Amino acid sequence: MRDLMPTITLGRTGLQVTRLGIGGAYGKEPDMYRQALDCGVNYIDLAREYLRGENEKIVGEALKGRSRQDVIIATKSGKRTAEEMRKELEISLRDLQTDYLDIWHSHAVMTRAELARQMGPGGGLEAQLKAKKEGLVRFIGVTGHDWSVLHEALSTGVFDVVLCWYNCAMREPEGMVFPVAAEQNMGVTLMSVARSTVLYANPGAPFKPDETDFYRYVLTHPAPHVAMMGLRDVDRFRRTVAGLCRKMTLTEPEMRRMEAYGAQFRAQDRLTLPF
Repeated sequence: MRDLMPTITLGRTGLQVTRLGIGGAYGKEPDMYRQALDCGVNYIDLAREYLRGENEKIVGEALKGRSRQDVIIATKSGKRTAEEMRKELEISLRDLQTDYLDIWHSHAVMTRAELARQMGPGGGLEAQLKAKKEGLVRFIGVTGHDWSVLHEALSTGVFDVVLCWYNCAMREPEGMVFPVAAEQNMGVTLMSVARSTVLYANPGAPFKPDETDFYRYVLTHPAPHVAMMGLRDVDRFRRTVAGLCRKMTLTEPEMRRMEAYGAQFRAQDRLTLPF
């Protein structure tokens, strides 16, 4: 009998989500998503612009024959006006072949000027709030690569979920994102946990972490709920699922060892900062 992927409540949304989620942008065939879902994962993170607008169509095909209630769908729009975001929502619903989204994000809010535009009169937030009121989306969120901008966005209290970069080499969210998210009881989802697999290879390191330890590291912290993994390699995704089913968290000494590994990587200037 297959081990079950552990789940957690995604903050104030109340959604029961698996600790590992499927990251969009890399799975180019519906069957890749089918195989990932068959591992027992229930969270998919997408965006309108991924794969030149084909990402949601691919997932829509992959979800045929599955109960809609068994899958948590989060997608994003990078538009900044209410009118443009509403148009993208309609496309997302059509391409995903669903009548609602579980989470709809403002995508890649990178600067304070973008945040002000998104939240100002006629901005994208108006579309998010209207769609939530209409039942077209259950919860709204925000994503970005500048942790200080995300801090400001979360401080408004209007968003239910955040998606941000976090890994053993980029620990800034521990001070800038996680505390304010905890105050708001927001859902915290993560990207770049292994920095597009870059963190897997560090020839000069005193030890070589297991691939799954990068996911265990971020999920040991009390703030994050879900860590995304892109479908570059379905076999690697399966291994990570199996590894997390066997062991979800790290011990204190294992955490410190991962942090030392990440600090060495950061000191070598081998990582591209998110902004």
